[in-house]
Amino acid sequence: MSSHTILEKYQKTFSKNTELAQQANHIFPDGVTHDNRHTEPFPIYINRAQGSKKWTVDEIEVIDYWSGHGALLLGHSPPEIVEAVTQQMPHGTHYGACHALEVEWGSLVKDLIPSVERIRFVNSGTEATLMAIRLARMYTGKNKFLKFAGHFHGWHDSVILGVYPPFEMPVPGIPESIIDTTVICPPNEIDAVEKYLKSDPDIACIILEPTGGAFGTIPTHGEFLRQLRQITQDYGVVLIFDEVISGFRVSPGGAQEYYNITPDLTTLAKILAGGLPGGAVAGSEDLLNFISIKAEKSNPRGKKMPHPGTFNANPLSAAAGIAMLKRVKTGIPHEKVNRSAKMLREGLVDVIDQHELDWAVYGEFSGVKFLIGHGVDGLRAADFDPYKCDYRQLKGGSNALLTMNLRCGMLLNGIDIAGNGGMTMAAHTDEDVQQTIAAFDQTIGWMKADGLLD
Repeated sequence: MSSHTILEKYQKTFSKNTELAQQANHIFPDGVTHDNRHTEPFPIYINRAQGSKKWTVDEIEVIDYWSGHGALLLGHSPPEIVEAVTQQMPHGTHYGACHALEVEWGSLVKDLIPSVERIRFVNSGTEATLMAIRLARMYTGKNKFLKFAGHFHGWHDSVILGVYPPFEMPVPGIPESIIDTTVICPPNEIDAVEKYLKSDPDIACIILEPTGGAFGTIPTHGEFLRQLRQITQDYGVVLIFDEVISGFRVSPGGAQEYYNITPDLTTLAKILAGGLPGGAVAGSEDLLNFISIKAEKSNPRGKKMPHPGTFNANPLSAAAGIAMLKRVKTGIPHEKVNRSAKMLREGLVDVIDQHELDWAVYGEFSGVKFLIGHGVDGLRAADFDPYKCDYRQLKGGSNALLTMNLRCGMLLNGIDIAGNGGMTMAAHTDEDVQQTIAAFDQTIGWMKADGLLD
């Protein structure tokens, strides 16, 4: 690399992206359409993607670990998904009616997810968690719900609270009356959960990501999930597993199959629709039937829950979802993504320890998580245990300047991974993983040359 710093080299290499970023800044707040895509000094713009790779508007090839924000298990544009959507397109993109594809799609979900007796399709994970919480309130006749700090369940008013540090701060634009119905509990503390349930009889449900906040950035173990299942049964509280990311990714039946724990409701999205928009709420017949017109007769607390939705079970999403879930059913993609992620994590940890940095790389399943600066003297990355680390540091505790330079340096080395980590896809090869480890090593060397690291 020349004498230019990482950021100077980034601006020169991705110069065509600068032009688009300047246009976007006049159209979108911060120039982006998703908070996580905001990148300093500017984001890259992608023209096309295939397998494990993406190509920028400059025709620069990068190995992708964003994985469509977790929606892609097989990789970009897998042939069976492309064929399914291409075949469906001439037959119609929106019927405004029931169709056979939705029945097949729903049947596959029932076959794969252990707890599913009934299912209702929606359009996103945010819609799914909104519906699940409302169903729990109708079922129990209670008003509040409990969530864990750092766990993400979409961005509607109730669940966006406590997602980002500082976790105790209110989110602008949300009325106090809504805030008062959300109970935010420290993650992985079963005694704190019981204290809330014992002192407040108005809690209708508990919702959590069963693999931990932000797909394991703040990890959760199986023992806590088992304790949570028991305590919710003891107190008559609905247990909701938010498997928007973990569903069909951790195993064919999601985290609940892996841990052998049955929640009352499950929220799904991302992989469910094969990389297209789509979500669902699934679970026990007793709970899902509050959407049914039969609920007007059987529900002592009121009428059915209204549920429209223009694009519910859209035929294109259904076609993609069916093709995706048929591959999921084999279990083969999961073996591949978990193996690749483990290899990648181990390789990155070795690089960190060779450079003697106070960084950490951790994760489970297909997740790869970064903590850039844990601040513990003499702690090797190989010995880092996220369960012994304060959750406030795991999510939001990385050094912002170093994270920005790491991201830009990795892009210059042909790797597109977020500053807090990423996920593997079945399309990732061993060569991709080795190239990523080498890029990480090279980027750290550049950061040292720029005086960012000792």
